[in-house]
Amino acid sequence: MAGEKTKPTNNFHCFEGMGLPFWKSIAKGMKATGISMGPMGASVDLIEESDGNVVQNGGMFEPQETKMSPGTYYRFFGTIAHNRYGPQSSMAGGWWIEYETALEVKDWALRFDLSLAQAAQALLVIPSGWHDCGYVGRGRLLKPMKAWVGLGKPATGSLSPDNAQRRGAGVPVHMSPAALQIKQYFMPGERALIASVFNFDRPTQVIAKNTFPLGL
Repeated sequence: MAGEKTKPTNNFHCFEGMGLPFWKSIAKGMKATGISMGPMGASVDLIEESDGNVVQNGGMFEPQETKMSPGTYYRFFGTIAHNRYGPQSSMAGGWWIEYETALEVKDWALRFDLSLAQAAQALLVIPSGWHDCGYVGRGRLLKPMKAWVGLGKPATGSLSPDNAQRRGAGVPVHMSPAALQIKQYFMPGERALIASVFNFDRPTQVIAKNTFPLGL
């Protein structure tokens, strides 16, 4: 009798076969919903917008495959997610920054008299329509994991920046300050897998000015 299927202990499978283009499309700001088989083989299913083009909103410029080494990383997420799903579930997501990058966000907040949440929205290119970056948590990665790494692309709270209908709708585009090179990581994989490879500290609410998480 066949044994129970072994659950993966890392996300290397997300960079094999059709997993690679599926997850890379998400890293580039597209909305992938699945994989379909057609006459020409397998393809990634991507959501289109009202102008008929594929959604490309946020994500990274030219994401590069890399490995995240064991160590300390930080993750911002929204107040709504925290209240709806809880802190632990909200921490088990794919987007992370290194400790040095988190320090850059803190320095920006102090320099311009902003809350850490406001600085994170500006530097990580997170429109308010997505979330408020109201919480940040620290995670200690326990084993090497693969990820996509790159700089944040322009984003809006709704229509893609290149959508011809965006300007007429008055939807603003958010961009990271040109002088800064803020590196982000996108770690693909199921939430349960991501949660299993980190030890999480309790997240800190950072909407108020001069409020910072553990280690910053």
